[in-house]
Order: sequence, then C-alpha cells, then structure tokens
Amino acid sequence: MLPWYQWIILGFAPPLIFLLYFLKLRRVPVEVPSTYLWIKTVEDMHVNSIWQRLRKNLLLLLQMLTVLMLILSCLSPGCEGQKLAGDRFIFLVDKSASMSATDTEKGVSRLEEAKNQIETVINRMKASDAAMVISFSDTEGVDQSYTTNKGLLKRKVKAIKQTQRGSDMNRALIAASGLANPGRTSDKSSGSDVQVADALAATMYIFSDGAVKEIPQFFPGALTPEYRPVGALEPPDNVGITAFSINDQLDAGGQVQIFSRLQNSGMEEKTVGISLYIDNELRDARRVTVPGRAIPKETLDLGQDNRLANIEQSTPGAVPLNFDLTAIAAGLEKATPIRLKIDDDDVYMLDNEAYCVLNPARLANVLIVTDFNRPLELATSTDRMKKLAEIEFQDRDFLKEKTYQDNATLGVYDLIIFDQCFPESMPASNTVFIGAIPPTDDWKVTQELETTPIIYTNTSHPVMFDVQMGNVSILAGNVIEGPKGSISLIDSIQGSVMMIGPRAGFEDLVIGFPMIQYEENGDTSFNTDWHKKPGFPFFVQNVVVTLGSGSRFNALRTNSPGQPVQIKPIFPFPEIEVKNPGGQTETLKPRPDTSFLFSQTDESGIYEVREKGASELDQLFAVNLLDRLESDLGVRDELNLGYEAVEGKTTSEPARKNYWTWLVLLALVILSIEWFIYNRRVFI
Repeated sequence: MLPWYQWIILGFAPPLIFLLYFLKLRRVPVEVPSTYLWIKTVEDMHVNSIWQRLRKNLLLLLQMLTVLMLILSCLSPGCEGQKLAGDRFIFLVDKSASMSATDTEKGVSRLEEAKNQIETVINRMKASDAAMVISFSDTEGVDQSYTTNKGLLKRKVKAIKQTQRGSDMNRALIAASGLANPGRTSDKSSGSDVQVADALAATMYIFSDGAVKEIPQFFPGALTPEYRPVGALEPPDNVGITAFSINDQLDAGGQVQIFSRLQNSGMEEKTVGISLYIDNELRDARRVTVPGRAIPKETLDLGQDNRLANIEQSTPGAVPLNFDLTAIAAGLEKATPIRLKIDDDDVYMLDNEAYCVLNPARLANVLIVTDFNRPLELATSTDRMKKLAEIEFQDRDFLKEKTYQDNATLGVYDLIIFDQCFPESMPASNTVFIGAIPPTDDWKVTQELETTPIIYTNTSHPVMFDVQMGNVSILAGNVIEGPKGSISLIDSIQGSVMMIGPRAGFEDLVIGFPMIQYEENGDTSFNTDWHKKPGFPFFVQNVVVTLGSGSRFNALRTNSPGQPVQIKPIFPFPEIEVKNPGGQTETLKPRPDTSFLFSQTDESGIYEVREKGASELDQLFAVNLLDRLESDLGVRDELNLGYEAVEGKTTSEPARKNYWTWLVLLALVILSIEWFIYNRRVFI
C-alpha cells in the first residue's frame, strides 16, 4: 500500500490528462495569397481563448482507463482464499469398506466425496507443482507416481474403485515416506553411515474417515501430514453385523448354534428386522432393538441365556443374537449356505449381510507311524480326541507298503506323525517328526543336544497354546534348523529343539528329541518326562486341530475379503472351478500338494467349488467383512500416526488472493491499444 503523500501525487494524474485535452494549440501568423483553401483555419483563428470545448476522444478514454487500472492495483485488491503449502503433494485415499457409506452432504459415497475434494486441491496446484496418488484399504497401491500433469492426476483419482476390505494405513504410509525419507547405507567395518539420497519434502493429504487400524510407529521426517476427514460430523444411524459364526456341534454335545453380533454406530437406539436364510429359504425372522452407543453399558439387558452377553456388555451399541440349528444339522448331508440379513436399509449396506457354511461333520484322518510310544497312544485315546480325528497306528514297515504310498501321494491323510522314522519322500499332507528330521535338504541337525533346560516356549503359536515346558527335562536329542520361514517353538540354551516350517502348501513340525529310547537288547526307556506333564495332552490335541484340520466347519475359518483361500477338494481333481457371489467363474490348476489357491475373494458372499465341467458341488466357503472398525461410521476427529496426533481439517490454510497483477497487466494492454490508435491517428 502506498504512503498518503504518494496517493496525493497519484491523484493529480487524471485531472492533468483532462486539462491536456482542453488546451488549444498556439497559432503562428503566416501570410498566404488566398484564404479560399484555408476556410477552416480562418475559423479557428476567430477563437482567441486557450481553452476549447471537450469533444469525444477514444484516446482520452483509454488513457483514463490505464490510470484507473494502475490506481486500483495500488489498492492491492483481493479476497480471502486457500493456499497449498509446498510444491510436492501426496494424496492418500482410503478405499476401505466404510468409505462406501453415503452420509455426505451431496448423498454420494465417502470415497466419491474424497475424490471431489482431491480434484479441488489439484486445481489449486501451480503448473510446476508435482503430486502422486496412493490408494489403500488393507493393502496399498501407488496409483500414480510423481507428476505435474494435472489431467493425469485427476484421471487416476477418478479411477480408484471401492473395495469391501478393512483399512490398514501402515503400508501406505511406508510407501509415501519412501521418497520423502530415503534410507541410509552403512559399513560396519569402516564405521561410515551415509544417507543414500536427499530428503524430498512433501505435504501428505490423507482423505479418510479415520477408521484405520492402529499405527504403532511412524516417523514423518520430511513429510507434513494433513488429515482431511470425510463423512458426516455426527455418527450416522447404522446397524451392521460384526460377528457371525457356528459352534462345533461335537464339542457342544450335538447342539449347533449360530452366534452373531449387531452393532449400532448411531447415538440413539434403533430397531431393525433380522432374517435368517438357510439354503436360500427363510427360517427365522425377528425385530431387534440395538442400543445406541451413547447409552451407558450398565443399562444394557442382554439376557441370561445368551452366551455372548458377558462379552458384549463391554461394548455399548452392540447386542448379541443366536439361532439354534440343531434339528437342521442332524440330517445334514451336504454343505449348506447360511445368510443373515438386516432388512432395513441404511447409509452403509456392506455390513447388512453375513454368510457362513454348515458342513456335515468330518473327522480328521490321522496316521501315526511308530513301533512303540505308549504316551502318544494314551494322549490320542481321550474322548476329546475321538471327537476330533480318526487315528490309525501303524509300525515302521507300513511305510514300505503300496497302501501307504498310494494314500500318501493322493493326500488321503490330513496329518502323519513319524515317530523316530521317516519316509522315502514327503507325503501330500502335514507331518510331525519326533526324534527325526524330514528327508529333504531344508532340514538339518546342527549339533547334538546335551542335558539342558528349556529357556523359551513360543506360546503364541496355536500348536503351543496352553503348553508349559519350563519344568520339562530332556536327556538327549538334536538341535535343529528348518527351511526359510520356519518358526522355533521350543528353545534350549544350545538352540531350537522344536520348529515348524512350510513346505509347498503344507507344514512340517519337527521335534529334535525322541520321547522313548530304544536299546539294542529291545528294552526301552524314557528320554524325557514331558509325557508326565499336563501340557503334553494339550500339545497333542493342538497338533491334531492345527495340522490335522480338526475343525468341523469351514465357517469356523475366517475368510476376509481379499484374503487368499486354500481349497483342498475331497478328490485330487485336475482342475476346479470357483464361482463367486456375482456369478463369475475362475478355473484353477492344482499346486504340487494337490490343493488349490484362490485369491479373487474381493466380494463378500458364498463361493461355490466344483470340478471343472461337473454339475455337482464339491464344497462351499464364505467370505465376510465382519469388521467392527469398519461398521463404526463415526468420523474420527484426528489420526494417531505413531507418536503424533494429526487433527482433522476440512479446509486448507487461509490465504489472501491478490488481483493487482491482473490489473497491471490489463493497464498495459489498454496502453498498448492507445499507442496503436495514436500511431494510426484515429480520432472520434
């Protein structure tokens, strides 16, 4: 803004221009022989004043407009607007299931609203600014690397598709920070530590509703995160299914029940209709009132007969339901699809249906090859084990028979336990080796095991659940080493004495010490006192359930959208067809272990499996979201990125938009026009 005295000087410019057009030219007397040709000049000589009457003049108008534009530009005209910080931007777009909710002001999905907001930000970018696009659900994908092409950025953002998956932003953050925060390289011998590239500062815009899994560690470095919440400020009314499973009928004394949970993300209670379909036939219908999450948990009356009541009392806004299927399961002969549906529509439909499969009971087929192992016989003869598996005992000579070789090749056995022996080749099944290692190069004995205490037990693995080994004694054995990806389950001071490792779709559990020592004279003696401990029967049971597929129902297996499903047909088919809920069919070829891997599970529902070209179904499996985080539609006010909480912003940083440069340019254009007209001597 100009000082006051300069405004006074500038204010004299328009009057001076006007005065110039009032002035007359001074005449010089000249003698001529005749005035006939100079009539107009003679008329002008009759005017003796220095002023003339102002006439219409285009040059005057253009000159006054030029001065006016310059004066207005000195006033710094503008308006309040928004600005983008920096010149590099990363757009993180949440495309998880909850982003399909239609609670936005325009009635479009949250994902579409996020796309519109990103397009607005792209339009405000300068021509030299660069940006990249990363979309994420439970996985991440770089939709567009850094580019200054705004049109390309808009097309890539528009092409992002909605998913039915959960939301995990950890990998997307790693991808975003990869370019902004390059790693370092170090040399231990020289002690050098060098950064491989310069950090590239960027502003990272996160467009999400905040329903993401915990982000335990994240260091932004050169990234400046900005969280843009998408969705209604108040939690919308939504009741969804967040749990759906079937119990084990054998463990429940033949009783079969479905357990489910309804969750309300709204603040007020809501009553909805529930329908249960078995093999596409309506079997149950009821009205259920689900309390709002604003209601204190002390006021919830969940009933005494519900098995989930004690769990759900800690979850305001949720209520459990169960359905009795005992009579239906009694005469079941084939896999039967089950569907639970919420009849009332709301802003989020992906959690209004859930699916499971009720299969006929089938015991696991387990073969134990041993000459003598009394503790193992006792552990597998309990009533509990009889409900889990059909167990067959054979001696070592059975490995040479054609019956074993055929069954092992065809994958007839779900689990084979080799006690101090091993086959010529690995079978098409999961295995357990006791006091021996598999006949492959992947497994090795590193050293002999001396009498030593056990220092670590991996109780987080399902095989070791409820198994305590702290007071177990081992006299002799081997320290073992498995293939890449193996997990140590029991460690001694010298190394691992029990490991589990992968093998082409199967798992091999190797125990480095035998339970019984065989003497040359035929006598036997115990090499460990593990069989006397309470943990040993639990261990054998865990092995049968985990490695022998002891669960009765495929519905007990959690298949989430996008998660690969391993399919093991009843017979070793050369090819199978998998039909998804949308009716599309994919043909699969078997893996070396005769199983099939199906990865196109992006859609919730029932999937059908049959031999290629056959009309009869082989099996069914279900895919469900069942994510409490995704069904809670409340938009989070902030995101916790590691140790930093980023508050949500609905607008950009305020900034003033100045227009004085445009006025100066306009003044130059007008001045150019005036100069052109003057030189052509055009007057009006």
